[in-house]
Amino acid sequence: MDTVFEYVNYRHYLKDFLREAKRNKLPEYAHKVILNHLGTSSTGFLSNVIAGRKNLTSFQIRRMAQALKLNKTEEAYFDAMVHFTQAKVLDEKNEFFNRMVLVQKVKMKVLDKKKMTLFSKWYYVFVRELLNFHDFKDDTKVLARMIIPPIKPSEAKEAINFLEELGLIKKDARGFYRQTENAITSGDEVRSLDLARFQLETIDLAKRALQKIPSTERDLSVLTMTLSVESFKLIKSELQKMRKRFANIAVQEKNPDQVYQMNIQFFPVTRKKEPLL
Repeated sequence: MDTVFEYVNYRHYLKDFLREAKRNKLPEYAHKVILNHLGTSSTGFLSNVIAGRKNLTSFQIRRMAQALKLNKTEEAYFDAMVHFTQAKVLDEKNEFFNRMVLVQKVKMKVLDKKKMTLFSKWYYVFVRELLNFHDFKDDTKVLARMIIPPIKPSEAKEAINFLEELGLIKKDARGFYRQTENAITSGDEVRSLDLARFQLETIDLAKRALQKIPSTERDLSVLTMTLSVESFKLIKSELQKMRKRFANIAVQEKNPDQVYQMNIQFFPVTRKKEPLL
């Protein structure tokens, strides 16, 4: 069964948890034991909760977390997830969803100054991600063709050598190159010439995708808004949370079969309103 962090609806989590407990014949998770923790004798209570006919109170949320033997971090996520599921107002749902994202921290290795050179050429990043599912030993021709747009075999070999030198990939027991870190990041606010160059190059790749890749295989959209400085900062913060949420989805992926690039551009297109004299 998946961990609590892979659910956004606590009713689905409870249903799967109880099914798994029954399958493994775990008496400590019998309905009666959980009902005792919750302080209720109603045999149909859990069925009603899972079906959405009943909600959990704040007291029952804490007791349920104890019954499920969740640790502190898992309990905090479970608490936010219950409130998110049961919330009726959109603002409340957004608030508790943000709490879920904050609790569900993705363990990402922050790159040091030397490893930031990973971004010196756009295809270094893509080759590294490709090794997450592509079994590569020495056939650089196949590796080069798998990149969009294709790179030269000599560039693929150069990327492998560079990534291995930085310690970002290494050979496994079978001789295939694999990532040494599952998830890496430059951090939220990092200035680097290599990173800036990488961002510019991926913007060019997005232009190419608009022309070359079918709309069913991509998502390119725009949104123009009028904002205050305060709203700009709020949206920027939300984007950072969203990136971490997407990173977590990628980390939890069990059967990757393609590398995707997501670019998020958010910038002013007019000058600020001049203050009245």
